[in-house]
Amino acid sequence: QWRQEGVSATSCAVIMGHNPDKTPLELWKELVGLTTPPDLSVVPQVRRGQKFEPLALQMFEEKYGQLGLPICAESQEHPFIRASFDGLLGEGAPVEIKNLAEDNHLQVLALRDKSPALQLYRWQVMHQLIVCGARRGYLWFWSPKHEPCCLVVERDDLLIQRIVEAEKIFWNTVETGTPPAADPLRDVLPMEQTDEAAWKALAEKRREQEARVVALKAQLNALQKEAGELDTQLKLLVRAAGFRRADAYGVKITVYDTAGTIDWKAIAEEMAQGKEIPADLIQKHQGDSGCRTRMTVDPHFDPNQPAPVLRIRKPAQPEPEEQPPFAAGFWF
Repeated sequence: QWRQEGVSATSCAVIMGHNPDKTPLELWKELVGLTTPPDLSVVPQVRRGQKFEPLALQMFEEKYGQLGLPICAESQEHPFIRASFDGLLGEGAPVEIKNLAEDNHLQVLALRDKSPALQLYRWQVMHQLIVCGARRGYLWFWSPKHEPCCLVVERDDLLIQRIVEAEKIFWNTVETGTPPAADPLRDVLPMEQTDEAAWKALAEKRREQEARVVALKAQLNALQKEAGELDTQLKLLVRAAGFRRADAYGVKITVYDTAGTIDWKAIAEEMAQGKEIPADLIQKHQGDSGCRTRMTVDPHFDPNQPAPVLRIRKPAQPEPEEQPPFAAGFWF
């Protein structure tokens, strides 16, 4: 609650336009109560960071021989500028602890001052320097699996002056309830910047259509399930007859064989620099062949349509009657 009554250090990068995940307008909506800030406590990485923060601070103290005091403070000159310090050293310098995801931590170890993490979190430390008045602050990137990294953020008075002015303007928008300008590339369209009545009417119709779409999709899913059950019964009839093809009453079934798929990546790894691919190597990485069934259903089939008449090109000849033996017609 205390942080909500002023500008916190984590808000600095947002206000200065250097936070890729939040805009000044989104931050303003949170501070004036129009939206609820996301619950970061459900984020696994955030929970891990909070869990290991005391251990990370202890390791900093052991490495550099200075104690850090977790404390909250506000600027004497600008009380709305506030900061929650992970650790404030005896010399007055802040220590900001970051327990990043593994890939991001390794990126910090590789790029150090040029890492995206440093470019983002330096704004947080610069804001803290406004509150504590120190000449420098420390970003302590700590990981339970990899070596830690301490990067120094030197005070930049010209930049701090810009930050103070920007945060003054922003906090005034919060106190007066006047939203900052929306970013067309990142913010949602404010309704006052469009024809709200037209949007409302169209949105109502669109919601109605979406409800119909959802209902029809549910019907379609049910019909497809029923169709699948009928397909299974038809295939069983074809299989029971020992045939691979059937075509009657608007339903056509074809059973065909398929070759197994080939794992070309595995072949490439085995061949390495080779130029030719032996046939047996392809067979080695080819999956099992299978048998599939193709079904075609004619929805326009008319069962009442007269059956085609069998056309007989050559009438069948009547079989001759059996004659009695020749001698049977004479008397002796």
